[in-house]
Amino acid sequence: MAVMVAQRRRPGLVGRRKQFALLDAAVGAAQLGEPQFVVFGGEAGVGKTRLMEHLAGWLDETGWRVLRGTCVPLGTEGLPLASITSALRDLVGQLGVDRVAGLLPDAEVVLRLLPELGVRDGGPEGQGRLFEAFAALLQRLSAEHAVLVVIDDLHWADRSTRDLLGLLTRTLRAARVVVVTAYRTDDLGRSHPLRPFLAEIERLPGLHREELGRFSRAETAELVAEVLGERPSAALTDNIFRRSGGNAFFAEELARAQVARVAEGASQLPDSLRDLLLYRIERLDNPARDVVRMAAVGDPSISHGLLAATAGLGEEELLAVLRAAVDARVLITDSDQDAYRFQHALLREAVLDDMLPAERVRLHRACAEALEACPEIVPPDRHAAEVAFHWYSANQPDRALPALLRAADVAEAMYAHAEQSQMLVRALDLWRRAPEAAEASGVDRRDVWEKALAAGGWAGENIQVLHLLDRALAETDQAAEPERAAMLLAHRGRVLHLLGRDGAVTALEEAMRLVPSTRSIGRARVLDLVGAMLMLHGCPEQARAASEEATRIAGELGEKDLETNARTTLGVTLTQLGDYTGGLAALNEAAELAENRGDAVRVTRVRFNIAVALGSLGRHQAAIDVARAGLNAARTADLSRNLGALLTVQLASSLVAVGRWDDADAVSAGALDADPPGVYGAALHTIRGEIALVRGDLVAAQERHAWARTLFERVTGAPYQTLPVARLEAEIALGENRIGDARKAVADVLHVAGVPGAAPYAWPLVTAGARIEAYARMRARTVPEEPTAEGGLVEALRATVAKLPIDAPLWSAYAAQFAAELGQPGASWPEVIAAWDEIGEPYAACYARLRAAETKAETTARSGHTATDAEEWLRTAAEQATRLGAKPLLDEIELAAASAGITLATPSASPAEVSDLQRLGLTEREAEVLRLVAAGRSNRQIAQRLVISPKTASVHVSRILGKLGAASRGEAAATAHRLRLFGQDQRP
Repeated sequence: MAVMVAQRRRPGLVGRRKQFALLDAAVGAAQLGEPQFVVFGGEAGVGKTRLMEHLAGWLDETGWRVLRGTCVPLGTEGLPLASITSALRDLVGQLGVDRVAGLLPDAEVVLRLLPELGVRDGGPEGQGRLFEAFAALLQRLSAEHAVLVVIDDLHWADRSTRDLLGLLTRTLRAARVVVVTAYRTDDLGRSHPLRPFLAEIERLPGLHREELGRFSRAETAELVAEVLGERPSAALTDNIFRRSGGNAFFAEELARAQVARVAEGASQLPDSLRDLLLYRIERLDNPARDVVRMAAVGDPSISHGLLAATAGLGEEELLAVLRAAVDARVLITDSDQDAYRFQHALLREAVLDDMLPAERVRLHRACAEALEACPEIVPPDRHAAEVAFHWYSANQPDRALPALLRAADVAEAMYAHAEQSQMLVRALDLWRRAPEAAEASGVDRRDVWEKALAAGGWAGENIQVLHLLDRALAETDQAAEPERAAMLLAHRGRVLHLLGRDGAVTALEEAMRLVPSTRSIGRARVLDLVGAMLMLHGCPEQARAASEEATRIAGELGEKDLETNARTTLGVTLTQLGDYTGGLAALNEAAELAENRGDAVRVTRVRFNIAVALGSLGRHQAAIDVARAGLNAARTADLSRNLGALLTVQLASSLVAVGRWDDADAVSAGALDADPPGVYGAALHTIRGEIALVRGDLVAAQERHAWARTLFERVTGAPYQTLPVARLEAEIALGENRIGDARKAVADVLHVAGVPGAAPYAWPLVTAGARIEAYARMRARTVPEEPTAEGGLVEALRATVAKLPIDAPLWSAYAAQFAAELGQPGASWPEVIAAWDEIGEPYAACYARLRAAETKAETTARSGHTATDAEEWLRTAAEQATRLGAKPLLDEIELAAASAGITLATPSASPAEVSDLQRLGLTEREAEVLRLVAAGRSNRQIAQRLVISPKTASVHVSRILGKLGAASRGEAAATAHRLRLFGQDQRP
């Protein structure tokens, strides 16, 4: 069914915001009479045609005259003027031949390009007249309608087409014309005639040249989601991104044809795609094809030295065939490594699929033998891995096993956790097939298991680790080896937790039941793992007991790495229990142990936990500094997909707290490029959703929340997983006036918020719950049919707060705001302002000033504050909100000021139409959408204009209708016109 769904869907425009912004600017300039020329370059399949078609579709529906043409190959030069002829035929089809003939006195000069019209040849001097007449035709057309000319496949353009385009770029003036062309960079050899043409016109006014790159992992995921109609799993995204290399066409074809098989781990290419890829190979001669086959067994590249040792060619002949393969864009050079790799990973895959199994084995064996005979033909850091890969692929277990173990050791020394894990998993697969090699290695298979589990965990490959654990547990006799079984169960609990699956606590309890009570390294390791997981699940008392014992045993037995781990857990549990002094002391001791040993992995973990503790104390700048230092260690230790992601979340949280939202969003987006799995990716999407929400982009916040949800198979009871996602869900619902849904989002997780150690995530949640109830109370006063505050939820919130600590400045500020939101006796918004100002959180202080001013308006007689207080609060709040870019909050501030008769001199209030839109409660994006609705645009046209999906456009329109109280799009448009929300110069 998934494949059938995929075949019916065509994705919209994914990514390309920079390029579409360029086109948007070109369109705007052309509408003012300044002709524009845009040239896109990019490899085949990267999305050039789709981008131009998206532009053409948009402009066609907005009243532009759109002419399309495509250059056609014919020998070394293209078919003469093929694209111009196509564009002219398109115009005649739209207007009719008589209408086109009437536009020019000498129209027959142009119309003779269409032989079906029977216009006579204009003689030898005709080309010059033709070019001038075509330019005049565009000029005349643009007087009636703005004109878009789209010319695709410019790499096949003939000399005449290039000359005509050159003439247009130089002579077309005061015309509402945009010419957009595209060419393939992979078809442009060194002597291609398009190269000098592009160099010649590049500096002309109105000309823009841009190259389209491949998609990032995140953009590939978005494309696959568009094709499938649902968000793909991380595993499917990773598979398609790796195989397509970010090429849009390849990614789309893989998503369409292979969704079912990819989900099962299959790698077979669709026949149509394989044939297309192999066409390039078949154009090469036999010696070049042989070398390409040898290159295909490299992983993913092959060194020149290894090719020279195995190709069986002389140096000159080898260079000649390599040059042919490079010129054909089959291979590309990697000068840093003196190596070659395929232009596309799928090209290599197609070549491998086209080879006989015995042929692949023979080539791998030749490579392995050459590498062992001449180690210097590859860089030293790659030798062990390449030997292992080729012996493994040559199906030689006795030779592969020792090579894999050596390669794993090299990878471990380089913090290459994913590579180490892969080598060790393969070694485990071969262990029983190569008993003599296994015995000769002198390595205990159980040690290989432990290293594979650790490496996979650090690499963030949690699904693979879970499979390994299940295999190891199946081979372990719990009665005979209780300590080993306990260790494996503790690991399993950890992985289930990280994947967001049930069963984590059960596995940890079983591990503690099995582990012997004897003082041993094994017991200490189990206690360390169990303590860390109990800490994350909000059980600090039990976690402290386990980590204290683990710390003591490890210290007595001289196990420094284990002591560092356990001491880190101990420090965190102490802070969870309110002992920040003792907790930070333990964490700093752990940091010293890790740094003295040069252990970047453990330095990363300790720095993360120190940053969290400092953030909890409201020491945000110190937390930022520690987090940045920790990220440096994470990069060294190759932990970007797990601990590095969590460090980024903590860094971003502190940056958000101090008002540096752009920086916070940038570091979070960068961390997502590594595609962190499970809870790590979910946490990053959540923080980006929070940023989008306070900026007023509700749709982006919803999308981030949905991504966070999909990265959990099921939300578990861990506070740091559950509570931020639930709070974001509640805030989104509140932003849409779905008070019931907002309440439910909070109520559903309050049982998690009350557990010990949950304070960093619980306080923001319960404060959001109080804000929801305060908003409900306000609506009940102004809208009679609205329900009042939910008594049950209020009591549940208060009961939860009674369990939370208030022994840190940050918790005290939240507690003060919670009390003020619910109007508790003795609560004071000015005290809340002072608390947030003291900590240095401008957004929270800005919100508190707004609420203080609103409360003052209601309780002037009792407050003891003058009107000046409210005015000052609102002025300061408006300034803060403007600096932050907190659009929704600024809207509320301006509405409050207007209600109180206070004039705010803020930059955002200067345009009259903006103030009107704000008073209607419309966000900036909603204002853009309303402007297009008022101009009569459909949802599809709005989506194309704003580069969003039609579904997103529909959501925006629905919200606008609700805010305006309009029953239809026409009524909303009428309201916009009646209120004169958009001036004449602001029409689309």
